[in-house]
Amino acid sequence: MRALAARIDEADVRQLAELVARLSPTQQRVVDAVADGFRAGWLDPGRWERCWRASDLSDEHVLGDAMTWLARRRQAAGDWPDPG
Repeated sequence: MRALAARIDEADVRQLAELVARLSPTQQRVVDAVADGFRAGWLDPGRWERCWRASDLSDEHVLGDAMTWLARRRQAAGDWPDPG
């Protein structure tokens, strides 16, 4: 994964940050949870795409469903932060 990170251009990161900044706070939380899942390996990009491709992720109810779905995937993977 480090090799991939080395190829990321600073301009690309800046552009991504600008896009995320335009999202609602709830949408940003979904993006954060998805990114955590990809980094930690408990979320498969293909599965995420298949499950949420046709969903309207601008709808608050759908976003809530997505967060529940992500939390269940994370829990199933045993990837919960240490409460300490």
